[in-house]
Amino acid sequence: MRTTSRRATVAGLALMLATSLAAAACSPAGSGMTGDGGGGGGAPGKDDGPFIVARTADIDLVDPARATAFPTVQTLDLVYDTLLETDDDGELEPGLATEWTVGDDGRTVTLTLRNGVEFHNGETFTAADAKATLERILDEETGSVVASYFGNVDTIETPDDQTLVLTLRRPDTALLNVLTYVGTSMLDQQDIEAGKVQRAVNGTGAYRWTEWEQGQKVTLTANRDYWDGAPTLPTVELRVIPDESSILSGMVAGSLDLGLVSDPSVAKQVDEEKVQLLSTDTLAYHVLQLNGRRGPLRNLAARQAIACALDRDEVIDTAYFGTGEATGPITSPAYEFDALQGLPCDPPDLDAARSLLEKAGHPDGFTLDTIVMVGNYATASTIAQSVQAQLAKIGVRLKLQQQQSSVYVKAWLAADYDAAVAKNGGSTDPYLMYGRYFEKNGSLAGPAGLADEQLDQLLRDANATTDPAERELLFGELQQEMLRLSPWVWIASDQSYYLVGKDVKGFKALPTDSLEYLTQTRVGGS
Repeated sequence: MRTTSRRATVAGLALMLATSLAAAACSPAGSGMTGDGGGGGGAPGKDDGPFIVARTADIDLVDPARATAFPTVQTLDLVYDTLLETDDDGELEPGLATEWTVGDDGRTVTLTLRNGVEFHNGETFTAADAKATLERILDEETGSVVASYFGNVDTIETPDDQTLVLTLRRPDTALLNVLTYVGTSMLDQQDIEAGKVQRAVNGTGAYRWTEWEQGQKVTLTANRDYWDGAPTLPTVELRVIPDESSILSGMVAGSLDLGLVSDPSVAKQVDEEKVQLLSTDTLAYHVLQLNGRRGPLRNLAARQAIACALDRDEVIDTAYFGTGEATGPITSPAYEFDALQGLPCDPPDLDAARSLLEKAGHPDGFTLDTIVMVGNYATASTIAQSVQAQLAKIGVRLKLQQQQSSVYVKAWLAADYDAAVAKNGGSTDPYLMYGRYFEKNGSLAGPAGLADEQLDQLLRDANATTDPAERELLFGELQQEMLRLSPWVWIASDQSYYLVGKDVKGFKALPTDSLEYLTQTRVGGS
């Protein structure tokens, strides 16, 4: 619900791809988990204690291939590296691969890997590790949330220690950008073979894993041998503080260095003489996911009725104080489509909604067991209550089940709900937003709630062409068809807020919700 890519902003992204972070993830790991590479601090920077980052939710696992929760992706992004990255303008740039070429027929991708990179346990990173990582992603037993993005990969070869060659069944426009995803983070082949990835953290990234005190904090220490230069902060502590108002109080008191908040009412209380306030539009979007595989929602008209009844602006006014923006399925900045075209109505239209319910055989409405994640972002419950009140007007009753992240994620992945209030990660490429949901055999086909041959074909066709005009045409058709089918009801995109200590410099807010600029953050100085 982020699966986000790394190092991208909204501006100037065109066809470049970024992260897709879903707001859900897999089952929790144990507490007190430590890294596989020991300590490794010693970089210059804050020397009077850890740099404390406060957020409302904890991570839920340590396996990057299975990570979708925003806090988990944010954290693992600091510890692991990917083969490629994207800069702040969305352009591909080197990561653990220094060069890459695509064959003239679009069916061969060759990557030259960086020399001299070590995992935190001291092992040297080679092409064998990259091959083992990708093969693990493709292994169904892994449960990778990005596996379906590698569906076009036919063979993975390593001519030598610094070369990785992917042979594809057909051209794949998105593949290079998929290699920027946290879900494709490079792992140590020995860890994979020993089955250690789900319990031990061993990356090549800027920070080393020190400790996870479940429900309380994750502690990271600077990797002084990092190939791209040691981060300035010797120690970063990602602390869980469930209430955003308490995060603000801690920032004002000076006991916290950086606070992540989502509630605009909290952001409005910030005294910028005491705390810096950063905000950014995000690629993520809020949505009511409908499970079209069970109950009354198997009927198209029933799903359309919900989409027609909902007043997106009312949700935005209630939850975001008017700071959000109503959205359709595609939030990618390079593709601007009508947010409602494809629906059989002009929402909110209660008369049309009631007519559709009658057509579906449910004139008196029905009840939907609806899961809501609490603790991950503050506005979830407010959104759910606004949607609940609105749909009650047409007899659709949402039975809200508020769940902590670990419980919610398990239910979400298993599609064990009638409806789900969710926050999903966006991308600059619509294929990367929806391929793993609505393509046949998509990694997240369960939470998609619906399988449809036309959606599958539109996604495949768009990913197989590099022609911008053709892609725009196909994605326009995709948006309209998604709205017509209404597997979900898209609500709004909003902003992320960051409370920053007055003496903190170098941190930058990104629309992907990445915390990567912690590697450049410092306290005090010019």
